[in-house]
Amino acid sequence: MKKLAVTLALAAIATSTFAQGIVKFSNNATTLISFGPQGGTLTATTPGASFYYALLTAPMGTVDPLAFTFAGIYATNSAATTGGRFQGGSNLGVTVAGWAAGDSRSFEIAGWSANLGPNWNAAWLNPATRPGGAQDYFGLSGIGAGIAGGLDSNNASIPALALIGPAPAISSGFALTSPIPEPGTMAIAGLGAAALMIFRRRK
Repeated sequence: MKKLAVTLALAAIATSTFAQGIVKFSNNATTLISFGPQGGTLTATTPGASFYYALLTAPMGTVDPLAFTFAGIYATNSAATTGGRFQGGSNLGVTVAGWAAGDSRSFEIAGWSANLGPNWNAAWLNPATRPGGAQDYFGLSGIGAGIAGGLDSNNASIPALALIGPAPAISSGFALTSPIPEPGTMAIAGLGAAALMIFRRRK
């Protein structure tokens, strides 16, 4: 009976190990994150946790950015002096529960400002239910695809998957934007409206 219990426990451990592939959740100097109202223009600041990032995955071939689900791992700003950099886990990689080594999946990265809290909120995928404040920044990367690293079910070793890198991974940085136009944009729009009113009155 004890042998059976030990065997089952070892099987469960092995299964859980195979269920966790390894990915590199970080970016580099050519894939920086930017932010700004109605379009990213400023490089996301570092160091500190002023922004958070979450890994989202979906079955291979998914092209709808809203059809992804949270994979359970986060990244935050790294201490890179250039800004716009993030890191989740060690440089060797981080395990992703539910994405087995050797399995192919599509993935994307969501980023948001720290004032929205440290936890991922699935409602943010829908533009209609995203926060609407002037300092509420949110953005999604492009969609990448790849095979999770680690030891697969045949004990074959697969390199950790770099989420950001050459295609078919995510090959560029992305912007975190606010739904509120910056003050300069609002001032220009106001001046334009005033000019139109004056022109119509003169006619």
